[in-house]
Parts: sequence; structure tokens; C-alpha cells
Amino acid sequence: MSAEQAITEYRPLLYAVAYRILGVASDAEDMVQETFLKIMRVDLSKIEDIKNYLIKTITNTCLNHLEALKRKKEHLVDNWSNITHNFHFDPFDQWSSDKASEISEGLRNMMKRLNDSELGVYLLKEAFNLNYNEITEIAKKKADHCRQLFHRSKMKLEDGKDKFNVDPEKHFQIFKRFQQANKDGEVRSLVDFIFGDKKSKQKNNLANNS
Repeated sequence: MSAEQAITEYRPLLYAVAYRILGVASDAEDMVQETFLKIMRVDLSKIEDIKNYLIKTITNTCLNHLEALKRKKEHLVDNWSNITHNFHFDPFDQWSSDKASEISEGLRNMMKRLNDSELGVYLLKEAFNLNYNEITEIAKKKADHCRQLFHRSKMKLEDGKDKFNVDPEKHFQIFKRFQQANKDGEVRSLVDFIFGDKKSKQKNNLANNS
């Protein structure tokens, strides 16, 4: 059985297991998504009882999630990742110059590792503490897609591998819009710039090729 077949066949069962442990629908969906991301890296042909394996995997994933909530902290590998997690507890008017520099560098490092969609969803979820319904409305993407983007971004950040060159002007614009969003609570300018950047480039490329 392929990972794709396992996802299709066992998603309802794994969601039921996760919901029974966590009691929160959105958290259960997150744990199902995280479980499937894990099995994408596993050779299922070597597993005799895939159903039992998946149940054990999601159970452990849920228990780890509960333990993380109990400790009330996120386990992010890099210092700058930890800074981004605490953005929404650190109002703009309390930023020192050193704090602003740390945040700017944090954003730059994120841009090295995440594509535009991953960066946008990650910031909305982690920095501004929005739920998936709110992110779906703002980013104009489906909830399942947003969950995939968020979990993919966490994996890439933890992996620690740089994948992209950072354009200085783009970094500056994202940082300034991030500052403004923290100051007035309005994320639209930041979201439009991040998610609209790729669309703008595609339009320009089409125009140049016509």
C-alpha cells in the first residue's frame, strides 16, 4: 500500500482516534496531517500491519502534542524561530532596536527556507495566532491546504536547510509590513504582499513572453 492509499483509507479512523484523545476538532485534524507527513517518509511495504502502525503513530503524536501543551512552550530548533513564535506577545511599541534587528534577521532566515505561501501561513498562525478558519479567509486558500503549508513550513524550519536566495528589497518590504501589522493589528498589507508577490511575477513573466 502506498502512502497516498493509506491516507485515503485511514484518514477517518485516525481522525476519530485523535479526536478521542484531544477532544478538539482542529487539533485532531492537525495531528492527522502531521501523521501523514511522517508516513510519507516511511517505506510502508516493510510494515506488516499498516493500520496498527498508523494508530500507534497518531496516538504517540497526540500524546506528544498534549505534553507540549502541558509544558506551555514550542520546541523550535533555532533561536530566531522561537522569536517568531512570541511575536504576538511583543507589541510593536515595545520593540527595542535590538529586538527589531532580531526579528528582521528571523524573517530573513525564514525567507531562506520557506516559499511565499509557507511563509505567509506560518506567520499568520505563529506570529499572529490566527486559527485556520481566519487564515483561510485572509489567505484565500482552503483549510486543508493551509494546514499542509503550516506543517510543511515547520518541517523545513526544523530541517534547517536554506533553499532560497533572499532579495533585500523583498525582505525589507516584508519586515516593514510586519512591523505595521504588529502596530495596528491589520495583516492585509503583509498578506497581500507575500501571497501577491508570486502572482505579480507570473503576470510579469506572461507579459514579457507575449
